[in-house]
Amino acid sequence: MSMHMLDKNPALTHGAPVVRGKISPAMEELERLRKEYTITDIEKLVAQGKKAIWGGLSWEAPLIYACDTIPIAFSELWRSESHEAESVAEDYFQIPPEFCSMIKAMIGRLHLRAPDPINKIIYFGACCEPIVNVLELAKADNYDLYCIENTTSFKSEDKRPEVIAFLVKELERIVHWLNEGKPLDEEKLWAEIKRKNLVSQKIRTILDLQVKAPLYLTVLNTAQLLSGSSHYFGQAERYIALLDQLIDELTVAALTPEDRYFVPVVIAGGGGGRGILNAIEESHGAVVGWVAVGTQYYRLDVPPLESIAHYVLDAQSRGELGEGAGTSVSYRKHRVKNLINKTHARGLISSSITGCPYGSVVQKIERDYLQNLGIPIITLERNVHKDPPAEEQVMRIKAFFEMLS
Repeated sequence: MSMHMLDKNPALTHGAPVVRGKISPAMEELERLRKEYTITDIEKLVAQGKKAIWGGLSWEAPLIYACDTIPIAFSELWRSESHEAESVAEDYFQIPPEFCSMIKAMIGRLHLRAPDPINKIIYFGACCEPIVNVLELAKADNYDLYCIENTTSFKSEDKRPEVIAFLVKELERIVHWLNEGKPLDEEKLWAEIKRKNLVSQKIRTILDLQVKAPLYLTVLNTAQLLSGSSHYFGQAERYIALLDQLIDELTVAALTPEDRYFVPVVIAGGGGGRGILNAIEESHGAVVGWVAVGTQYYRLDVPPLESIAHYVLDAQSRGELGEGAGTSVSYRKHRVKNLINKTHARGLISSSITGCPYGSVVQKIERDYLQNLGIPIITLERNVHKDPPAEEQVMRIKAFFEMLS
């Protein structure tokens, strides 16, 4: 039974939320990988001589890995004791309480970790200006900061040879910084780029299959799986094998049309944490598209550093990297529209951190753009803490899905 047929069957619009997610080899392996990938584990590797840095888990990740360095997502800084870290930011650094909880948790946790065995930080200068400013405070705790200078391509014709050359120089500086003056091993970088392309191809296949089997995975499991596409949970071969297993499972699941009621939606901005993702499922929601994930391929017909430069500039005009890469803020709305059309989703859930000026701007742009197209949208704000979502948030989500039903 197709989604259109579901629309014509009112009997399917009532009842308790369906049980979704399968106990399968793929999901069991995902849980094992998650539990084995922690800051404690990375710190043990650092103690054994391995290099690690905070940041670098976006478009630049292949280069970081090629320099024998482990990039760590900034989100790990608020995975635990986030309220304590936020208090340090407000009391010690005098950051206003109404400021973005993500930024406060970042600087507070870095301060609490000092002296930190992982003392290098990398960030993109065309990203969030408040993060750029706040991270400067970490220098007082002896962190070594590296800012990739602003490189922005507002349209395809802005991707001029001199812009590519500038970004290549920036990437060469990263290599010098991470390798302590040693030259880049281009063979390693090619291997990382090709591995990332392979992972992207498999993720694209999974997302396409999930449209046909939308209730096979939980929304949370899908979010965890997509998160792993940047760091592979520190075990690339196992992660790739997990993707292959999941493709096999979804291929079989897609053969049986879904006859349970669901409301297909697209998510932009990460979704909003476990509580909000659970509220989506409780409202019969099925996420059939994720805007935050870039699944395009790195070019193989140019030198490897140029390939990375082309990737980030092209990603900006595709709106693929959210508000984390320059002009993506302006172009993300087009990616949202295209994804909604491709997946036949009924609306968009746009999530942002409370107090984030960039998130507020991108939500305003998307709201105006999509409403003019007649596409329903709900904008949510959240903090980085693991607290349950406010009852008002849950009620808004349920009302949104009731409107879409």
